[in-house]
Amino acid sequence: MRYPAIGFFCVIFLLGTVFTSPVFAKNEAKELYKGAEEKYDLGEVDEAIVDLEKALVIDSKFKKAEKLLLEILITVSTEYYATDDYKTAFPYLTKAYNLAPENAKVKYMYDIVSQELIAREAEKKVGELEVQKKAEQERREVELEAKGKEEELLQKKKQEEEKRRRELEAKRRREEEKKRRAEFEAKMKSERENTEEALLARKEEAEKATNKYEETRKRLRWTIVLGIIGILSSLIVAIFLIVIIFKQSNRRFEKRWKEERTGEDEFRQRVEKLLLGNQERTLELLEKMSGTLRGETKKVVVEMPGGGRQIITDINPHIRARADGVELIESTVDDPKIGERLLKPFLEDRDSRVRANAGKALYKYNKEKAMVVLTEMCKSSDQWMRLSGAWALGEIGSQSAAESLLSLLQDSWEFVRERAAKSLEKILTQKKKEIETTLVERIESTLKGLKQKK
Repeated sequence: MRYPAIGFFCVIFLLGTVFTSPVFAKNEAKELYKGAEEKYDLGEVDEAIVDLEKALVIDSKFKKAEKLLLEILITVSTEYYATDDYKTAFPYLTKAYNLAPENAKVKYMYDIVSQELIAREAEKKVGELEVQKKAEQERREVELEAKGKEEELLQKKKQEEEKRRRELEAKRRREEEKKRRAEFEAKMKSERENTEEALLARKEEAEKATNKYEETRKRLRWTIVLGIIGILSSLIVAIFLIVIIFKQSNRRFEKRWKEERTGEDEFRQRVEKLLLGNQERTLELLEKMSGTLRGETKKVVVEMPGGGRQIITDINPHIRARADGVELIESTVDDPKIGERLLKPFLEDRDSRVRANAGKALYKYNKEKAMVVLTEMCKSSDQWMRLSGAWALGEIGSQSAAESLLSLLQDSWEFVRERAAKSLEKILTQKKKEIETTLVERIESTLKGLKQKK
C-alpha cells in the first residue's frame, strides 16, 4: 500500500508543476520588465536591455517588454547615429532590426549604418594595403641604403689601408731621422762628458792645493803655540825669543801665503781659460757638424682632424742642436763676460728658436741687453720671431717681460696671441709675487676678457 501512495503523490506534484510553471514564468518576466524600467530611468541602458531580453526569452509574447526594448534600442541607436558613431550604434540597430524589421526608421538607419561600416571596412583594407606597400618600399630603400653603406665601407677600408701604408712609411722615415739624431747627440754627449771630466780633474787639483794650504797653516799654528809655551817657560829670555820667533814666523807666513795665493790665482785663470777653450771647441764642432746640413727652418701650421690647428717647427734637427748648444752655455758658464761672448753669434741667428734661446740665456749675464734683444724680436715683421719672443719672455717672467707680453695680445697672428696668453698665465702661476699688483690685475682682467670672447 505504501508504494502506490508514493507514486500517486509524485504524479500529483508533477501535474502541479506543469500547470503552475507558466504562471511563475510570467511573474518572473514581469519582475524583469519592472527592473528594466527602473534601470532605464537610472540611465543603466545596457542592464535594462539585458533584463528585457531575458523577459522575452521567458515570455516571447510579452508585448510590453518587446515595445520597451524596441524603444530603448531605437533611442540609443539614434543617439549614436546622430554623432556618427556608427560602430557603436550598429549592435543596437541589429537587435532593433531583428526585433522589428518592418519598422521604417530602424530599417533606414540599419541600411545606412551597414553601408557606412562596409565602406569604412573597405577604406581600412585600402589603408592596410597602402601601409603594406609603403613598408615594402621602405624595405627596398633600406636594402639600397645598406648596399650603399657596404660600398662606402669598402671604399673607406681602402682609404684606411692607404693611410696606414703612408703612416708606416712616415714612421720608418721618422725612425731613421731619430736614429741619425741619436748618433749625433751621442757624439755631442761624449764630447761634453770629456769636457766635464777635464773640468772635474782641474777642480780636484784646486781642492788638493787648497787642502795642502790649510794643512800648512794648521801646522804653522801648532808651531806658534808650542813656541809660545816654550817662551813662557823661559821667562824674560823666552819672551825675547818669542817676539823674535813671532816676527820671523809672521814674515815667513805672509810671504808663503802670498806665494800660495799667487799660485791659486794662476791655477784658477788656467782652469777658466781651459773651460773657455773647451766650450769654444764644442760650439765650433757643433757649428761644423750642423753647417753642412743647415737649411731654412720649415715652420708650418697643420690642420688637425678635430678641427684645431697645430704649429710644427724645427723639422731640421740641426737647428735643435744649435738650440741645445745655447742651453749648454747657460747651464755650464757662470762668468758673465764669457757667457755673453759665447752667446753673441747665437743672438744673430736667423732661426727664431735659436735666437729666443740665446736671448733667454743672455738674461742670466746681462738682463738689459737680453730684454733689448727679445723686445726687438717681438716687434719683428717675421711672425715666427714674434712667436719665439713671446715664449722667451714667458720663461723670464719679469715685470718688463709681462708688459711686453700684454702688447703681443693685440698681435695680428692668432698663434702669437695664444703664445703670449700662455706665457702670461705661466707668469701668474710661477712669478706672481715678483710683479706689481696693478700689473697683475691688468693681466688677469685681460686674460679673463679673452676667455669670455672665446
